Amino acid sequence: ALQENDAELARDARVICEQLGPTFIKLAQTLSVRPDVLPPSALAELAVLQDSVVPFETSVAIDIIEKELGGPLGAFFASISEEPVAAASLAQVYKAELDDGRSVAVKVQRPQILEQVSKDLYVLRRAAEVYQRLIDRFAPQQKTNYVDLLNEWAVGFYTELDFRSEIDNLNAIRDVLVEGAREERLGAHAEAPAHAEAPAHATHAATTVDGVYVPYALEELCTARVAVTEWIDGVKLSTCAPHEIKRLTPVAQEAFLVQLLEAGIFHADPHPGNLFRKDDGQLAILDFGLVARVRSEDQDTMINAIVHLANKDFPSLVDDFIDLEILPRDTSRGTVVPLMDKALSPYIAGGGAKKFEERVRKS
Repeated sequence: ALQENDAELARDARVICEQLGPTFIKLAQTLSVRPDVLPPSALAELAVLQDSVVPFETSVAIDIIEKELGGPLGAFFASISEEPVAAASLAQVYKAELDDGRSVAVKVQRPQILEQVSKDLYVLRRAAEVYQRLIDRFAPQQKTNYVDLLNEWAVGFYTELDFRSEIDNLNAIRDVLVEGAREERLGAHAEAPAHAEAPAHATHAATTVDGVYVPYALEELCTARVAVTEWIDGVKLSTCAPHEIKRLTPVAQEAFLVQLLEAGIFHADPHPGNLFRKDDGQLAILDFGLVARVRSEDQDTMINAIVHLANKDFPSLVDDFIDLEILPRDTSRGTVVPLMDKALSPYIAGGGAKKFEERVRKS
């Protein structure tokens, strides 16, 4: 019965999350990229909330922009779209033009969102505490600490509410992926007055990962609640033709592996709304509100784990997982190594997700 009505139930869930507001929209977005948790119909429905949430009034957005930037809208932009081009859980985006003719994306935070999110997280925290006590009593073998899990999610959520942090993240990853970006940015700050615009040639910088692009920020127009970045002409990668997705997938893989294993800082929210195919064919990575950092010793262990996995050295892989705190120190190798062999050997053989599924079912 659930399967027969899964599309309708998924739609109801999406509508309810949207009515409950930003916190639950964010939760739905998190789940929308988890095919290991939800069925395809639910994933498709919740994906709507990645950039198509009901927007708030443009007049309110303009008030926020003028208050944050400290002057009338016309002092900063030659024009701005009458309606948002995208609306998500925390903010909505407008397309604007600068006096020099460049197009920019203006991201404006939803009004009163800090108060609303704080109330929601308080309620969820109390609920998690009750749930944790039930788990501890009736399912002590379950090791997940749901209070800690919610706390970690809440910290990331609050961090996303400060757009200055997002701009710092964007700059850090742009410095990694776009050749000369750091020198351009620091040079602009050193030579230009406080309200100077980003260098016009920044859009033509070569990338260190061929085929990847990260937009620049106009830092002098960015505050805690307003972020202004280069406008990207393109479409969501998920809407592209299969051959385009196939072409750009290895490019995206390389970009994220460079962030993870070389730079130690990576974009932690790569849902389809944040990956664009630019009109020039490059892959653009957008929205740096949620970024994670990795310690250098953990990077080394991750690289060791990749080598051990490729070589089917499962005893060493267990050690790697213990060092990464994926497995506890008292893990029984005699139990885990055969399970790793059974679960991971079909994956190592390659051929994609469908082949992996076939091999697992056969075994």
